[in-house]
Amino acid sequence: MSHMGIFKFANGTIRVKDLEKSIEFYRDVIGMHELAREKGVVYFGCGADETFDIAIKEGGTGVEQFALQVADEEDIQYYEKKLTNLGISTQRMSNPEPGKKVALRFAAPSGHQLELALMEDRPHYLHPVAGHKGSRGIGILDADHITLHTKDVKGLAEFLQEALDFRVADVFEPAPGVWGAAWTHASDYHHDVALIGTSEDTTLHHFAFLVSGFEDMKRACDLLAQAGYKIETGPGRHGVGGNLFTYFLDPSGNRIELSAEMPRADRSVPHKVWPDFPPAFSTWGALPPESFAKGS
Repeated sequence: MSHMGIFKFANGTIRVKDLEKSIEFYRDVIGMHELAREKGVVYFGCGADETFDIAIKEGGTGVEQFALQVADEEDIQYYEKKLTNLGISTQRMSNPEPGKKVALRFAAPSGHQLELALMEDRPHYLHPVAGHKGSRGIGILDADHITLHTKDVKGLAEFLQEALDFRVADVFEPAPGVWGAAWTHASDYHHDVALIGTSEDTTLHHFAFLVSGFEDMKRACDLLAQAGYKIETGPGRHGVGGNLFTYFLDPSGNRIELSAEMPRADRSVPHKVWPDFPPAFSTWGALPPESFAKGS
């Protein structure tokens, strides 16, 4: 049996405090397309296809679950066997959410709920015009990556490597051998799932959307300000990963990143260690406020 493996971060469900206010934010301010409402969950897409990119569910904050996309049934079977051999309980589900044919759900040692998903109608590539529902608001292009909060960065990174064939691109070590953060990837891009250490019972540091570049970030800052939302930090360019960034909070306090220009990473090259936070965060020099350490 051959398999292609995991090739991108697909989507995630986050918890929100006020569902109606959050619907207005993601639909009217961010400009996402509402695709469905099922069992108290509202599904939104960026518009380039029929699959959802983020879903929201009332009740607290943080990430409920997130999905990594696989190519076919052989990938599902491969990882189902691999996880079972590692003693990880899995649940295979048919048509669990809009646009998903099959999902293999399981829990990471950190308690985060993951799934490997085979999508129903994902196009070969996302086209900015053909088949697009129409750009609105900020004009985000796709779900890009997720950054989790965890009490054991190294342990969760090792799980992703052992169970799901991820690679580690970069590690922040505030002290030798202490992993304060790690950036991991299954795709060719620098990070699909990043990890930031915390002592709090929070699950999410940020959920990232792809935008085309700096001009879109500038427009996003203006649109957010017009709607009464402040930018937490950015625009800027990260040292780790090199991508452009802008961060802000949704009405519940979940952090959202707009990301652009993330480079591809060579999976065969060992990860780089960053001992100092300032150059890891920004090559341009501006540092985030204290609030940036908090998750949801």
